Amino acid sequence: NVVLKGENVDSKCYLGVMKPGTFKPHKACAIRCLAGGIPAILVVRRPDGRIDHVLLADPDGRALNDRILDRVAEPVSVTGALHRRGADLVLYADPAQIERL
Repeated sequence: NVVLKGENVDSKCYLGVMKPGTFKPHKACAIRCLAGGIPAILVVRRPDGRIDHVLLADPDGRALNDRILDRVAEPVSVTGALHRRGADLVLYADPAQIERL
């Protein structure tokens, strides 16, 4: 298992429409998008300035969306199994392992 720190967001607005949408100004939008089925990602900002976008799934590969709405657009720590699927990074995590910082 790994521990990643970042922000839970919806992939649609963060990566496109909101350019990017982050933290409180983006919270209401992110909740609506995640509730509507847009995939959740964890935005991880590295110390060197690079940013990783990590897809979030539960340990069975299902979407976490409805189970993380209370921790969207906030700094979090996520513990889980990190895997590469083609060009994508996927973090398989129990929603209980997503903690506010």
